[in-house]
Amino acid sequence: MNATFHGAYTCTSKKQASQLIVELGKSISNPQRQSLTHLYQALDTADSMLTELEHAHQIIRQCMRQMNDEQIAEVAKLNQNNHTPSLWAFRTHQRQNLIERAERLLGARYVQG
Repeated sequence: MNATFHGAYTCTSKKQASQLIVELGKSISNPQRQSLTHLYQALDTADSMLTELEHAHQIIRQCMRQMNDEQIAEVAKLNQNNHTPSLWAFRTHQRQNLIERAERLLGARYVQG
């Protein structure tokens, strides 16, 4: 069940959940099988959400590069007026940290050589 590639662990949590469903098959109860299925679905959803977050992160960074200081300040003011919970208008560091954490948790898709 475990695979390595150039010393890196490459079996993702999603693959492991899928393998558990297949390997344990009929040896586990229906509620246990259903729990594994829900786990697989949650991991699949997390993977999709991470992809969307990465795209949003890239778009926001590209927009910021095109903005002058006055435009950035205006967006910061709008965010503050809308009670956006952030110390900084675009939450770049928080988003990057979340992406990195998700990459570690979701596994091999994100292993870079």
